[in-house]
Amino acid sequence: MKAKEKRALENVIPIYAEYLGNQKELKGYSNDVIKERVRLLNEYYRDYNHLQLDSVFSSQGKFRSTILEEFMYILFRDYVANLKRKYKDADNLIQGGAAKAYTNLYFTASGIENFVKEPNVEINVKDQDFAIYRKVELSIDGKSKEIKVPIVAVENKTYLDKTMLEGVIATAEKLKSGNPYTRFVVVSENYDVDLKVDPIYSRIDQIYVLRKSKRKEYFSPIDADVVIRFFNETKQHIERPWSNIEAKMREEGVIM
Repeated sequence: MKAKEKRALENVIPIYAEYLGNQKELKGYSNDVIKERVRLLNEYYRDYNHLQLDSVFSSQGKFRSTILEEFMYILFRDYVANLKRKYKDADNLIQGGAAKAYTNLYFTASGIENFVKEPNVEINVKDQDFAIYRKVELSIDGKSKEIKVPIVAVENKTYLDKTMLEGVIATAEKLKSGNPYTRFVVVSENYDVDLKVDPIYSRIDQIYVLRKSKRKEYFSPIDADVVIRFFNETKQHIERPWSNIEAKMREEGVIM
């Protein structure tokens, strides 16, 4: 580690420890609690920027991007714990955090003889910055493999540009082929895609722009109302009927 990186870490660690401690003291996920979480996050970003850490650590090091990824876990931690209690998840099947999310499986037999003797199965996964998922044990011909099936999958971006958008569109397609009930969203600080490009044609369910701005307006604060909407729409998706068409029709008047 370079000397300037060591000094930067020495400066930021006490600030980070205080930030994380204050987040841990907050309990629940009411709108007021979320607003306070966002206030703490904005203060931490302010201190981070004041220390000019982006000039010390390269973007490839993902030092800054992990702030938002960790915030996703902090935001949903108590809600996931409540889900586990509500559905009596004694086996710890429901999880929240970064995950290698299941997309699909395929067979890799070298030929018919090999396929008859042993249908080798490979499982494709996609690294997700944050997901709320269920662990599932697959058993095929007596061999078991664990997969993580996402209920909600989140891609976090410091900023979203056209190339990144194309990438997350492909990811959404893969994840929803594995579980069509997955809600796939992008949570980005800034939005740098040409405003004439409309991602409505994709299988992305929503794109939340936390700073309501483009990258050149980098220091616009994280907007608490956007975070609250993101949280509540995620919660609504998890708790609404998925494949019970009659329930959706009678309770909501919609099918999809």
